[in-house]
Amino acid sequence: MKLDKLFDRPIAFHRVFVSLDIGITGALLLSQSVYWSRRCSDDNGWFFKNAAEWEEETGMTRREQETARKRLKAAGFIHEELRGVPATLNFKVDFDAILEALRLSESANQVSTKSQNQFQQKRESSLHKSAKPASTKRRNKSVVNEQTNIKKDYYRDYTETTTENITTEADATVEPMTVVAPNGMVYEIPGELKYPGEDTKTHKAWIAYAIAYERRYGAWPVWNAMVAGQISKFIDRVGVDNAPYVAVHYVRRVNEQFVVQQMHPVKLLLSDAEKWLTQAQTNRTVTRTEAQQADKSQSNLNTAQAAADLARQIIAKREREDQEDAAGGGHAE
Repeated sequence: MKLDKLFDRPIAFHRVFVSLDIGITGALLLSQSVYWSRRCSDDNGWFFKNAAEWEEETGMTRREQETARKRLKAAGFIHEELRGVPATLNFKVDFDAILEALRLSESANQVSTKSQNQFQQKRESSLHKSAKPASTKRRNKSVVNEQTNIKKDYYRDYTETTTENITTEADATVEPMTVVAPNGMVYEIPGELKYPGEDTKTHKAWIAYAIAYERRYGAWPVWNAMVAGQISKFIDRVGVDNAPYVAVHYVRRVNEQFVVQQMHPVKLLLSDAEKWLTQAQTNRTVTRTEAQQADKSQSNLNTAQAAADLARQIIAKREREDQEDAAGGGHAE
C-alpha cells in the first residue's frame, strides 16, 4: 500500500467536544457535523448525510453512529429532520447549545482544578508532617496504628478541602444575578447556580422557568449541559417569544399527577411542548379526570348514535316489508 493511500483523508476532530459527556464517537460525529454545517448550501445550516457517507468519512459503524446521534440529540447539540420525497435524514448543528455547554464545562473544570490543587497541597503537607521523627513512645506504636492515622488524615484533609473550596468559590468569584420580571417583581438568583447570561438563546425561557419553579417548590432548579440542550430544543418547538410564558404556565398551572410527581422537570416541558403552548394560549388545562369524562361522554354519544341508527334500519326494513306485502296482495286479486 502506498503512503498517499494510507493517509488518504484526514478529518477535523475538535478535542474540546470530549468534555461535553458525549463520548469519543459523539465528539467525532459532532466535529464532522460542524464541518459540513459550515459548507452546506442551506441558509439555515441543514445538510444531508446517510449512514454510508458517515461511515466512509468517520469510520464509525451504523450502530456507533446511532449511539452518537442519540447522545447528541439528547444534549440538544444537533437536530434531525426528514425532508423531501423520498424522505432523507437532514442534520443541523445547534451552536448556541454547544457554546452554553462548553461554558458550563469550563466553569466546572476550573472549580475542579482548584479543588484538586488545594487537596494536593494539604495532602503533601500532611504527609510531610507524618514523615518527621516522632517521639520514642510514638515509634514504639505498631505499624498498623500508623497506617490507620495516615488514612484518617487523608479523609479529614479531603473533607476539609472540599468544604473549604466550595465556600471560597461561591463567596470570592460568583455574583448573584438580579432579574426584573414583566410584572415588576425583582428576583435575586444565587450566582453559584451559573444560569445562562442575557446574551444566550436560553436566558429568558430558563429564567422564567427557574423563577416559577422556585416559587412553587422553594428551591432553584439545576442548570447543566443536558438541561441547556433540552431548553434550546423546547424554544425551537414553541418559538423564542412563546417559550417564557409557556414555561411559567407549565410550572404554575399544570397539575397533572405524573408531572407533579416528577416535580415539573424540563424533560416533560420539552416532551409535550406543543400541548403546553396550546394550554397557555387558550388559558385552559385538561386534567386526567376531565379527559376521562370527555372520553366517557364520547363513548356514550357513540353508543346512542349506534342505537339510533339501528332503530332507523329496523323501521326502514319494516316499511319495505309492509310495502312488499301490500304489493303482493294487490297482484293476487
